[in-house]
Amino acid sequence: MQCEICGSDIKGNPIRVNVEGSVLDVCGKCSRYGKPADKWSPVSRKILPTEKVIVTHKPRKDVFDKLEGEIVPDYASIIKKARESQGLTIEALASKMMEKAALIRKIEREELIPEDTVRKKLETALNIKLTERVSSQDQRGGGFIRGTTLGDVAVIRKKAK
Repeated sequence: MQCEICGSDIKGNPIRVNVEGSVLDVCGKCSRYGKPADKWSPVSRKILPTEKVIVTHKPRKDVFDKLEGEIVPDYASIIKKARESQGLTIEALASKMMEKAALIRKIEREELIPEDTVRKKLETALNIKLTERVSSQDQRGGGFIRGTTLGDVAVIRKKAK
C-alpha cells in the first residue's frame, strides 16, 4: 500500500489520520501532518426528533385588484394648481405630507408617477382626486367580449404540394 500524501510504500499497517477534514492512510513520516482519526466522526450522530411544521400559503393577492382606477393624465398640473391655490410651497406641502420636497418636484414635473401611498397623501393634503374609474368595457376594447385567440394572431400558411 502507498502513502496518500508522499506516495512511498508503507511497510506494516498504515496510520489513518485526519488532514483538514479528509481521512487519509499515510506512512509514519506523514502522520505528523494530521490528527489521529481513530474515533473521530465528522458529523454528529445525534438525531433529534423535530416537530412537524405545517405551512399554509395564503393565496397571493393580485396587485390589480387593489387598484381603484387609473391616474389621470394631467396629474402634475392638477397637483400644482391645487398647491398654489392653497398658497403652499413645495417644501410646505412636503412637510405636511411627511415626504421629501424633491419627490413633490419630480411629480409636478411629470418625471415620476406617484405611487399609491404618495397619491393618497396628495389627495388628502390638497383635497383633490387623481384617479379615474376605468370601466370594464373600456378595458375590453369597445364591447369585444371574446378574448384574443391564436387564430387572431398567427398567420397560417398552407403547404404547397
